[in-house]
Amino acid sequence: MSDQAESPYGQPEQHPKAAEFAKLRAAIADERVREHFPFRFLAANETFARLVDATAHRILASIGALPSTDGISVQQAKQELSIPWRRTIPLHFLYEKLSDSGILARDGGRFVPGPVAVPVFDDVAAELAAREPGAAVAVEILQTLIDEAKKFFAGEATGDEILFAPAQLPLWLKYFSNDNLLYSINNKVGAEALSRLVPADGGIEILEIGGGCGSGAEQVLRTLGSDVKRYRFTEVAETFARHGEKAAAAAASPSTTVESARIDMTLPWAAQGVEPGTFDAVYAVNCFHVAPDLDFVVAEAAKALKPGGAVVVSECVRPTKLARPIHAEIIFDFLDSFTDVITDPVKRPTHGFLTPAAWRATFEAAGLGDVTILPDVDAIAEEYPDFVVGAVIARAAR
Repeated sequence: MSDQAESPYGQPEQHPKAAEFAKLRAAIADERVREHFPFRFLAANETFARLVDATAHRILASIGALPSTDGISVQQAKQELSIPWRRTIPLHFLYEKLSDSGILARDGGRFVPGPVAVPVFDDVAAELAAREPGAAVAVEILQTLIDEAKKFFAGEATGDEILFAPAQLPLWLKYFSNDNLLYSINNKVGAEALSRLVPADGGIEILEIGGGCGSGAEQVLRTLGSDVKRYRFTEVAETFARHGEKAAAAAASPSTTVESARIDMTLPWAAQGVEPGTFDAVYAVNCFHVAPDLDFVVAEAAKALKPGGAVVVSECVRPTKLARPIHAEIIFDFLDSFTDVITDPVKRPTHGFLTPAAWRATFEAAGLGDVTILPDVDAIAEEYPDFVVGAVIARAAR
């Protein structure tokens, strides 16, 4: 198939060629998983990455933090602009992301202008919206960050206050949706992982933690159908929970028992109605990485499993060998809930998305074994560094 047939949307220097996408797909050894990563998704992902670059540049420009030819360090920007200490985490990300893209360059501990041109935000936003209308909500969220950057970096409002204000709720309902290809990939890979846990006679019982607006439950229940005997949807935020409950109920097979509950994963689960040893699978989509104490949450998940059961987390997964910013982090690095976590040099070296090595260490410390990543993110990243989607499966002893 020609590059033109596969990539009719832009210039080669703006997008990987079809041959590069083909090489990536060939690196996904599992055929069933490979089909969840079509050229359409890969192209949208590349476009979103360029939009993040354009956003990062606009934010730095709006707060007067772009480097001159003399360069600038994070510490210098913090001091000169009176940026509160907690705000240096997203500030550091912005510089790192633009440096990774070549828009900025490193000169010792300073960032200087780089050789790569800055993408035009409006042009890339229009391109993403034209290609994937369901993903266009990301443009609105990024625009919100740009509009509110001065207030955020001045310490006048937190990221949660900006991004999760009541008026922003419709954006998140659209973002955490199976209509948004950039997000739904996590739901698809997670459902694929769960499908491999179904016993021969069906009848799997699943506990979902942090189900949000319900798109993860919706995908699982439609994919597994009557193989799901019981599905317990849980979410701590009342507004999201109401949407999630409706989505789960609508997607379930008539033979599936759908339950719902408000569960705070940071508190003992048994006290919130999760009896130990009662589920075949504990499932979470882009949730566990925000746990302030991940060891506690994983231990609670392990307690909920029947013998031989499994914990499945479907997340952005940071390739172990590549210390690079992940473009989706531009949104979440603005949130204290994403960054304010207990770290560990092996199990959780940094806030945010974990590496396969960190997930293995975390699950094994909780007594869960046979840890696998579907697909093998580390192996694929050797061919395509921006591959960061995977489901981590960890099993309890029988």
